[in-house]
Amino acid sequence: MIKLISNPTEEHLADIESWLVEEWNKTQNGFYSDWSMIPNAFKENRLSVITDNDYAIGFVVYRISEFEVDIDITEIKPTERNRGVARQLINETLNFLKLKGVLVARLFCQPTNSEPFWKKIGFNNFPQIIDNKQIHMFKPLIETLKPTEKIETNSTIRLWNCPPHQADRISAKWAWDLNFKEDNETLVKPIISPVSREWQVQLIINGEESKPVRVKNLQINLNDDSEFMIVRNVTAKK
Repeated sequence: MIKLISNPTEEHLADIESWLVEEWNKTQNGFYSDWSMIPNAFKENRLSVITDNDYAIGFVVYRISEFEVDIDITEIKPTERNRGVARQLINETLNFLKLKGVLVARLFCQPTNSEPFWKKIGFNNFPQIIDNKQIHMFKPLIETLKPTEKIETNSTIRLWNCPPHQADRISAKWAWDLNFKEDNETLVKPIISPVSREWQVQLIINGEESKPVRVKNLQINLNDDSEFMIVRNVTAKK
């Protein structure tokens, strides 16, 4: 029986080491070269495994930071691939993390040929924010507010994909119509969008436009020091 284990044992860790060593000795591929990360994650409760009759045939190493999780390593035992095990491992791990309050997952593809798999299970490519050759991807774990091409309310957030000194020459790249719950502060659906903290953003509430500012200076409920703009409430910071 295939089963996700979110609190693996030392026996599961030994299973993983055994087949990682075998894979490395045969092919010089796999994540045995990063082995130290795996027992460290085990000690810090940042490792989930998928088992077949309690034998670990795959694993995920992750790191949680406030509302975000970074997926650092994912691997399935070579003889167990192409069975849908990886999809089950990732989906069930993300569901587990969602219950812990995580809102969005991110990763970079290593190896790069794993990109089609991540797309199949709902991950999207980052916009051009990070200036390197790695393929960065993300996936919101909850239903989010999508950008609109046609503004229909008088409360919106507008986002430019450039800093303020360039934004006066172009229109906003994205815009979100804001709909609130009964408290008039909490969004019905949150916004989760990859950003540069230097990009320009503008908040408009009931037709009243605030001054455009850099994302890092927007005085609403944001997740600070992140590659995401996460907006759940529109309230002034105290």
